[in-house]
Amino acid sequence: MPLSEFEKRELDLISNALESEDPRLAALLNKDAFAVSLRTRFRRGLALVAAGAAVLILGLVVRVPLLGIAGFAVMNGAAYWAIKDLRWSLRTTNRHVTQLEGNSE
Repeated sequence: MPLSEFEKRELDLISNALESEDPRLAALLNKDAFAVSLRTRFRRGLALVAAGAAVLILGLVVRVPLLGIAGFAVMNGAAYWAIKDLRWSLRTTNRHVTQLEGNSE
């Protein structure tokens, strides 16, 4: 059910009042702010994965096993941190449901 004009005006008034009273909270509640933070977290995670790989290779070159293990741990931790909040969509575009689930008739 769509919103009426009165409800739309009231929501706009509430939104404007929120932005004027607390701009930091309004920016935090903005739906684009969350996407930006996920994007920057992913980029930083990829940079840390690359740094961990460099430390791993450095540990192999200088033959220091603990340095290689530390690089491997940084790589894995950064990869997990980068992708832990990503939402993977598994939707199919041509899904047709012909009967209700559980209904065998």
